Amino acid sequence: MKKRILTICIAILTVALCFLCAACSSGADYAVKETSLREGGKSASEIVKEICAQYPERTMGNGNDYRFLGYLAGEMTSYGYPVADFPDSGEEENGEGGSQGGVILSATSDNATVEVKSFTFKNMYTNSTETGYNLVYRVPAAEESEDEVLLLASYDNCAGIEVSSQDLSTGKITTGKIGGEGAYSNATGVAVLLRVAYELADRDLPYNLTIAFVDCSENGWEGAEEIAKTFDGKSGNFICLNFNKLGLGDYTYVYSDEVAQDYNDYFYSVIKKTDDGGVFADIPLNKQIAEVRFIDAQKTEYSHFAMYGDNLIFNVHGLAVASYVSFNWSAFDNPFYTENKGYENLLGTSADTYGNLIERLGGGEKGEKMLSDRLNAVVLNAVTAVSEDNADTLMSEVGDSDPGYSGGFAESASVVSLVVKIVLVAVAVGIAIWLTVKGRGVLVTKQKQKLEQMRSEAESGANAGPVPAEDVFSMGRDKRDGNDNGKNNKSGGDGGDDVFEGF
Repeated sequence: MKKRILTICIAILTVALCFLCAACSSGADYAVKETSLREGGKSASEIVKEICAQYPERTMGNGNDYRFLGYLAGEMTSYGYPVADFPDSGEEENGEGGSQGGVILSATSDNATVEVKSFTFKNMYTNSTETGYNLVYRVPAAEESEDEVLLLASYDNCAGIEVSSQDLSTGKITTGKIGGEGAYSNATGVAVLLRVAYELADRDLPYNLTIAFVDCSENGWEGAEEIAKTFDGKSGNFICLNFNKLGLGDYTYVYSDEVAQDYNDYFYSVIKKTDDGGVFADIPLNKQIAEVRFIDAQKTEYSHFAMYGDNLIFNVHGLAVASYVSFNWSAFDNPFYTENKGYENLLGTSADTYGNLIERLGGGEKGEKMLSDRLNAVVLNAVTAVSEDNADTLMSEVGDSDPGYSGGFAESASVVSLVVKIVLVAVAVGIAIWLTVKGRGVLVTKQKQKLEQMRSEAESGANAGPVPAEDVFSMGRDKRDGNDNGKNNKSGGDGGDDVFEGF
């Protein structure tokens, strides 16, 4: 009986896991051609350190976001991208601004273009309408093509956002800036994007390349929205690579969507080819979720940390996106997410600094090397995935996927979540039954042992008294055996051949 129950539980669990594996990933493996990275230039980790030292506050709406664009443009120019001569202020030279975007500057060099576009947004912290800025480079394909690759990272942070807090003992309300340097969020993502741009400069790519540094990730991803809608409805294959909060977490993931997309398997095939240091990890089947929607347009009623980035906007638009993000998806210390198991999260706090990031990774040279290795692994993966040698495979997988189905992934995710819950309940019930049966068997065994002891003592005369029945289930068989000791004859009282007779 016990073995049968345990077998059924294992069978249920196996079937459910097979279903989940089929729902979440096809597990396909693709032939990937290796590519080498260029010599020289600043490493991604060096760029993170530089950004945090020179531009610790890159907050939307207060002018520091616009000033930081000058640094980004200078780096891109040094890689060979068009020169962007910034006006002193962020006022549009042409265009009307607003949600359609106003062009602050536009320049062309060797067919490549650079633009800074402004857009207005409602600041949730100040409750006022303010201006955000996107820096966008576009490099046409070596030969005419409708295929598009977008590389994107948000550059703003929350260091300058003012928040209020109340002392519960005194009732005093104080207002101050969050602080920090936005090292993890998102100097790391910006640094990786800059290094990838460095690697791809001067390459003859078979698709149109767009590189975008976007604003307002700390508000509602309005900068990403401005970019996404320019690709919405275009013909040809499209994919966005998003770099979002890297290096700090225990693991790095490439997340695409709540339903399986073929191109996500492609990126993990690249990982198998390039990740010798064990930086990357597979996305778990049963994702940790929070019962909250980040934005009204979100297609699921729940969220998880991999959704918490500009990539969510592309899911909403039904556009293919692969988001590189680092945290710990397997730790349950926090019901929503954990960056590093056993540590407090740095995200959105004054502790999000370069020094703390390095300290969290081991401190000193060890921490700096770990950060460098982790960011370099992302750079190599991204460059390999979009290289001219692998572009045909990438675009083929994007074409075979159905990112437009993102609009229906809530239903699929709900089914998967329901199956997981059913499996967990079934396993729990099965274990409970197994433990109950096992416990009952132990009890019966102990009872038999006790009775055997009593019978042995009675037969030996050590303890006077009647000899007990052989086991607890034979107590009422006296009548059937014709040995009722007189208790079932009419002169001997009612008696009964089991414990229920005579009542």
